[in-house]
Order: sequence, then C-alpha cells, then structure tokens
Amino acid sequence: MEESFCLRDAQEHLPWAAILDNVDAGIAVYDADGNFLFVNTVMIKWRNIPRSEYLKMNVHDFTRFIDVCVYDLVKEKKQRVSRLQFYHDIEAVNGPARMRIVTGTPIYDGAGNIKYVITMLQDIQNFESLYHKLLKQSQILTEQPVVSKATANQNTGIVVESKELKQLLSVAESIAPLDSNVLIYGESGSGKEVFARFIHEHSDRKSKPMITVNCGAFPENLIESELFGYEKGSFTGASKDGKIGLIEAADGGTLFLDEINSLPMSVQSKILRAIEEKSVQKIGSLNPKKVDFRLITATNQELSQLVRAGKFREDLYYRLHVIPLTIPSIRNRKDDIIPLCLHFLDYFCNKYNLKKSFSEQVLAQAQAYDWPGNVREIRNFVERMVVMTPYATTEITSIPTGILAGEASVYHPAPERPEGQSTSRRAGLGKEELLAALELMGGNRTKAAEYLGISRRYLQYKIREYQIPARYKKRAETPDDGGSSFEN
Repeated sequence: MEESFCLRDAQEHLPWAAILDNVDAGIAVYDADGNFLFVNTVMIKWRNIPRSEYLKMNVHDFTRFIDVCVYDLVKEKKQRVSRLQFYHDIEAVNGPARMRIVTGTPIYDGAGNIKYVITMLQDIQNFESLYHKLLKQSQILTEQPVVSKATANQNTGIVVESKELKQLLSVAESIAPLDSNVLIYGESGSGKEVFARFIHEHSDRKSKPMITVNCGAFPENLIESELFGYEKGSFTGASKDGKIGLIEAADGGTLFLDEINSLPMSVQSKILRAIEEKSVQKIGSLNPKKVDFRLITATNQELSQLVRAGKFREDLYYRLHVIPLTIPSIRNRKDDIIPLCLHFLDYFCNKYNLKKSFSEQVLAQAQAYDWPGNVREIRNFVERMVVMTPYATTEITSIPTGILAGEASVYHPAPERPEGQSTSRRAGLGKEELLAALELMGGNRTKAAEYLGISRRYLQYKIREYQIPARYKKRAETPDDGGSSFEN
C-alpha cells in the first residue's frame, strides 16, 4: 500500500512523474488489476479527464472506446506488446476513429508475477504531422544525407544517391520493426515492391515469407479464391484437394498487396475483415482461421480520390493509410539516374559475361531524359543498350535514335570544333568516335566531319578503313545536306 500510495501521489512525491509529464506521448501506469496509478499530461488532454478522476478508474472503463486493450494482451502474453489501436473520443463514440501505437510493458515482483503495467501511447496523426514538418525543415536547413552511400549500397541493396530517397529509406528502416500497416504510393515502375521487401527484410518477420499479390493481375472472379483459398469441391473447376489462400501463405510473415486500387469492391469488405480480425475464411468453409501477418500495400493512384468517387471503401482506406510512404518519381530525383544506369550496366555485363561502359555523353543524355517508366524503364534501357551493342565494343558512346522517346531525350552536343583542329584529329580518330559522330548527326557525313574537325574526304576514307557496317553507309546524296542518313 505504501508503494501504491506513492504512485497515486506521484506528481508530488516522485521526481520521475514530473519528467513523464513532459514526454510528448501518453503514459499510463496500472496495477495488477488494471487500476490507474499514474497518467501524464498528454493522457489528461486526450480524454479531458482530471488526474484525480483517472486514479479512480480502471483500464476496462475505456474498452468501449478502443478496438484492442493492450493491457489485457500484456497480462495474457506476459511480455512487452506493441499494437496499433483505434480509439474514439468519449464525446464522439460514433465519429471517426483515430489511430495510435500503444506499447505495454510488464513489471514483475520478486515472485515473477506482473505487479504493474506501463503503457506508452503515440498518436499516429500527430506523429505523421511532426514527421512531415521535420522532413521539410531538414530539406531546407541541411544538405547532409540521412543514409550514407556505403550504407545504402552495402546494407540495403537499394541504389540510392538522391537526398529524397535517402530520407525515405531512413524512415522505412525506422518503421520496419513495427507491425503497423504501410501504404506505399508511387508511379508505375518506381520501386514500390523493392521498398516493401526492404521493410520486410528489416523486420522481425524476415525469416518468414513475404507473399506478393498483384491485385490487378487477377480477374475479378478469381481474386477472392486466390487470396482466401477454398475447400475441395467448393465450385466447378476447383482443385479436388482445395487450395490455401495467399493471405494464409503469409502466416508469420508479410503480405504485400500491390495495386490495391485495383481490388474489386466485392472483395474489399473481406480484406477489411481479414485485416481487423487477422483471420481468413476459405470459400466453402464455415470456420475462420487465424493468420498472423504484417500488411504492406501499394498503389499508383491516390486512394482518397477513389474513396470520394465511391470506388474504394473509406473504412478500408483508413485501415491501410496508417504509415504512408511516397516514392518520388525518377524525374524528381535526378541524382539517382546515373547510379542506376551504372548499377544495371554492371548487372547485365555480369549476366551476359560482357565488359562495357557508358561514355559521359551517354550518361548526360540519360540524365536529361524524364524516364516516364521510372526505374523499370532505366533497367530496360540499359539491357537494350548492352545487348544491342556489338560484342567487341567496350565503350557505349551514343544512344541510337528511338531508344529514348520525346523531346527530353534529345542531347545537344558540344559546339562544333574549329576547322583548324582537323589535322590534329586525324591521328587519334578511332572507330568508336567516328560511329558516335555519325549517330549524333543522323548519318549526315558532312556534319559528322565538321563535328569531328576533319574533312569529308578523310571521313569517307576512315569509313572504308574501319569497314563501317552497311547501316551506317550513305543511302543517297541530297543537294541540301550533301550527306546521308541512317537506315533506321
């Protein structure tokens, strides 16, 4: 009783109470029966209940305002428990729920029994608002990277050079150990699945499988059976042995639902129930089965707009939109373009047992391009350049016309060399440089010669000497350009 009295009068008698009162998170201390022994100022402001009234109450007095009681979970599991909790204000029980992360920690007596439970509560919306505020300040006040290049390349497996992506990677690493739902926004090809796998591999579930489901890849009449599975004989064409669903396959691990915006409305309600109850019910089964999974979803559309359009359930949206991460497009993080090009170049050279490099001119042209297909387009571009270049070519010095589309792909070469340089250029003119000049000038020999600083006659001599393939030879002389164009 003596110790209990001190806790109840903590504000006056215990110095740590004054400290906890200044913590920007809710703190509550309960005895073994769930009675309040201490609450800090944040808890008082949340419920607008005086401390003296709190100390007359029990944790179960609030169970109708929350969806899960972490105190009960601590008592049941006899260990520290962290959970995402939805809660309502007392004055608005039927209003929209807010979300918070609640961590409960047991404190034992000498006999190994739980004597106290301490909980820390962090409001998700407040945390997200603070995060965005600090992120904005960070972008303004410092140019220092959050994650070093060595860390990103060696420990994460993600190619990252831009400040924006390093900051996002740091956030992803910090939330990975939590079980909170993550919603990843990003354009097609921006690397949403890569980030989902990064979160999984940095979580406590990394030893278990990560099941990836592309919600847009299944017809509406099959997506339910794929996600939830079915009992044998459930419908015509079903396997005679039945089938385990993809959600159940993620038991103990991570479930990644890509293109969640494509999920049919008819299935969204069942997904919501699976998330809330962490259970699945196979088609044709009467009994649900508990499944423990961490949910990560991804979308290339703004879900809030789909909610307003009546194409996505609002309650499901709020379940998913707990920790949102937005991957910026490549055009908004230009610093990552060249590292990605070099990364994929190394990958495909190893894959095809080749030795090639990009010239500065090619890399400059790549960085000037907008890459509407994001990382996926860069990967495809590099592979195409590697396999299309002649085997003996070790340096890729130009990008063929049509490989990159649009105005942004046009590379403007350096000013033409003065004619006075023509003699000095003859001795060192190699085949690769000659081919690059022809490519840049669209096959126009006169302009290529001017660009190289040599005469057109000497250019034709070098074309014969190097046995330039037929596709580089002139098609027909035209009066206006005095040259030729490529046979594209």
